[in-house]
Amino acid sequence: MRCPQCHFEGEPLNGGCPRCGYGRLPDRGSRPLSLSQESRELVTTVSRPLSLMATRPVLRGDVLREGRYRIIEEVPLPRSQYDQGKAWLARDAQSVSRLVLIREVIPTAEQASRLEQELRMTAQRLAELGQHPGFPHLIDVFSERGCYYIVLQQPEGQSLAQLVEQQGGPLPERLVAEYGRQLCEMVQVLASQQPSLVHGAISPETVIVSPDGHQVSLILMPLFPPRLPPEMQGKAIAGFFAPEQFHGVTDTRTDLYGIAATLYYALTTYDPRQHMAFFYPPARRLNPEVSARMEAILARGLRVAAAQRYLRPAQMLQELAAIAAATPRRGGEKTLPSPTTGALPPRSRRRSGTRRSTLTFVAVMLGVCALLVAGIIVAAQRAPLSTGAPNPAATATALAQQTAAAQQARQAAAAWQQELRHEQQSWQARGIAVSDGRFVLDSYAGRKDVAQKLTAARALQAGDLDTAASALNAAITLDPTDAEALIYSQNLLIEQNGQPFVTIVVGLSFNPNDPRSLAATRAMLQAVYVAQYEINEFAWLPHNYQLRILIAGSPPDKASVTEVARDIVNRVIQADNLDHIIGVVGWPSSSQTQAVRDLIASAHVPLVSQLAPDVNLAGNPYFFRISPPYNVQGDALAEFALQQLHADAILVMRSPSDESSVALANAFVARVQMLDGRVVESARDTFTSGTTPVEGYSTAIADALAHQADVIFLAGTDVDAVRLAHEIGILSRAQPDNTALANLKVLTGPSVATSLLLGEGDSVDAFLARSFPEDMQRIYVLAYADPSEWTGVPQLEQPTLFTDWAGIFQNQKESANNAPPPDQNAIMTYDAVRVIARAASYVKGALNGPNVRAMLNALGNGPLPAFDGASGRISFDSLGNPGDKALVMLQVRQDQATGASRFAMVRLFGALH
Repeated sequence: MRCPQCHFEGEPLNGGCPRCGYGRLPDRGSRPLSLSQESRELVTTVSRPLSLMATRPVLRGDVLREGRYRIIEEVPLPRSQYDQGKAWLARDAQSVSRLVLIREVIPTAEQASRLEQELRMTAQRLAELGQHPGFPHLIDVFSERGCYYIVLQQPEGQSLAQLVEQQGGPLPERLVAEYGRQLCEMVQVLASQQPSLVHGAISPETVIVSPDGHQVSLILMPLFPPRLPPEMQGKAIAGFFAPEQFHGVTDTRTDLYGIAATLYYALTTYDPRQHMAFFYPPARRLNPEVSARMEAILARGLRVAAAQRYLRPAQMLQELAAIAAATPRRGGEKTLPSPTTGALPPRSRRRSGTRRSTLTFVAVMLGVCALLVAGIIVAAQRAPLSTGAPNPAATATALAQQTAAAQQARQAAAAWQQELRHEQQSWQARGIAVSDGRFVLDSYAGRKDVAQKLTAARALQAGDLDTAASALNAAITLDPTDAEALIYSQNLLIEQNGQPFVTIVVGLSFNPNDPRSLAATRAMLQAVYVAQYEINEFAWLPHNYQLRILIAGSPPDKASVTEVARDIVNRVIQADNLDHIIGVVGWPSSSQTQAVRDLIASAHVPLVSQLAPDVNLAGNPYFFRISPPYNVQGDALAEFALQQLHADAILVMRSPSDESSVALANAFVARVQMLDGRVVESARDTFTSGTTPVEGYSTAIADALAHQADVIFLAGTDVDAVRLAHEIGILSRAQPDNTALANLKVLTGPSVATSLLLGEGDSVDAFLARSFPEDMQRIYVLAYADPSEWTGVPQLEQPTLFTDWAGIFQNQKESANNAPPPDQNAIMTYDAVRVIARAASYVKGALNGPNVRAMLNALGNGPLPAFDGASGRISFDSLGNPGDKALVMLQVRQDQATGASRFAMVRLFGALH
């Protein structure tokens, strides 16, 4: 048939048109729960109980309401509305061009009476919301086929997700800010309801952009309070949901988080569903065109703790409105989408031109200041006296002070330029540099972004910050785990924004001839970046200071380390500390730290060592360390051997040519003897660290058995421990009835706590550990730190390092492109940077080295609390040693599910937090 009213051609339904209902007999199964045309108040009468009617949900192509609504397709609901029926896109026959969204709720018999009343109230609230901009109008409410239906106008346009996909990249900032402002107004309306309403699923899919690109609407309002399904409760699943929603909590701040996540996506195309939950890198790292102001808004809006976000929509609205109303830069204005096509213009290039680098600029400005001071002197000499009798002595003193200031400024500028020239020469001749990005320290095997970092370095030396920023962004995209590029990018962001800053210098050694050493250096750099990111993200420093990182890189020999330390001192003393250096972290070994300790202290800058346990380092008032010294390690090892392993006798092995091996062995022996334990020592039970082969340990094993020792203490490295344990395994397998061999254990210190014991790596020793995991399981190793020590601690009390590390360095789909988890070296370095920053946060006066040193001394020693680090509680005694610092005893064990080796904590020493 052909309908005479709407001209639809097709089979009739109930004697009439299936589209518009012309000629159709009334369907007695359909009844209104409708709103009057004038007041939109719900009709409260129904013809019969719904529970008595047969329930039949609609399908695609069905018609409802006597043919008025034809179902087009199902609309996916947010996960927070999975228990709220279904949603359908339909065409309304009363307006040929109008699309509607139909919410279908299928009740059970016992729900029918209560649910009908709740839906009337819901419809009333939706009708009221529809009077405000951005909310769909309520069109109809009815029941049919045993189901309830609420019909809402479907806003014209496309979703924000579709718009971003169509654009092929981020949207203009002012446009996104305007969308955010409108969304905040909508959330403000929701919050003003009595009781307040929460959308709970604001995302690019629930935000509809009008065809002209100027207005946004919010769809899929929940019919009932939104809640995530039970399988998502208590978990952290990536997406646009706020953290508290996974614990069953929603309020207005939840919607503000959704807005921030949606705006972040529109500005960066970063989809949180494809990355770690609740992790958002700085927006400007993904899109350099984002302003610092917008980045700050997003950073605050996306904080994990709801209390640290915007508390009210008006706060976020005001800040977004300022950006939306801002006058665009000349030549950089982007137009709104075309009313006809809805397409956005291609992304415009970032402003062109170059800027002088901050450090060069400061040096030049010192010279300018010197000229200004000189001008002031001349002006003072020529200026008439205001009132009273002249005071020649005061005038002479003032002129002398001004002259001295001008002279100091000229000397600092000259010293700075001289230092830069010297460092350039040192880099070219010996690979020694203090780098803020002007030198590429890590250009070795495994790095994919060397060319991009070199481009950035040349641009920085030329003062071209825009090119440098672009090159560093390219480097990070190409090699997301390269912390050197990330640190330089963060530094450059601070410089481009003109933000005030202080600097921590990190001393590290780059040894391309030792892959394991290079990997350790890279892990420590990654920890430094995570610390820098968190310190700046959570505004640790006073007066809105940002943290800048300088990397003092050199070969590992003492002479090179001393030279780069001298460069740091020259920057502080001779160049008037233009870098605002407040602390130094380093170096990875005791011998390196011993070589530079007093030199760094001469600049009155605290040196915090993360991995230097030599007891002889203590005593300088500017020296602090995170790692417990050898005597503390020896105490823990001895107590564990006697109390947990119940050793009757312990054979001690040391490497005579290795100072650290001898020192740890001596500390261990002293404590065992103090506890009345029996020690077995022999001149022939020695080894050469990193050199003695597997079979070279057979003599020591024989001596252990001859003296009935059940534990061998090895003061060596991971390589030494693998070889010793494997030789014991070989002998034990050859003598299966020898219970002494079968039960012989190996006890070691922190130098052994590496992934080599788990079989990771390409070396022969890694192959041994991987092939004979049962040999490795006889090893007990004392570690400075390990993620396992936080097992059992509530999630909210755990360090942010592990989640941020995973979000930054382990968020790639291909596991081969991700970094390993943080090891003890990384954890200790992370803590060393952060403890300096925490001390700086307590400084009341000038933020300088002496004042930071005073606050380091005060941590946990008076009114200031100790610092809770990822490696445990940190405070310092009068010698700069950590007090009651946590140490963790680990054992290699095999994962029952995967069969892979892993470290398991068997005992915790000291205070964790």
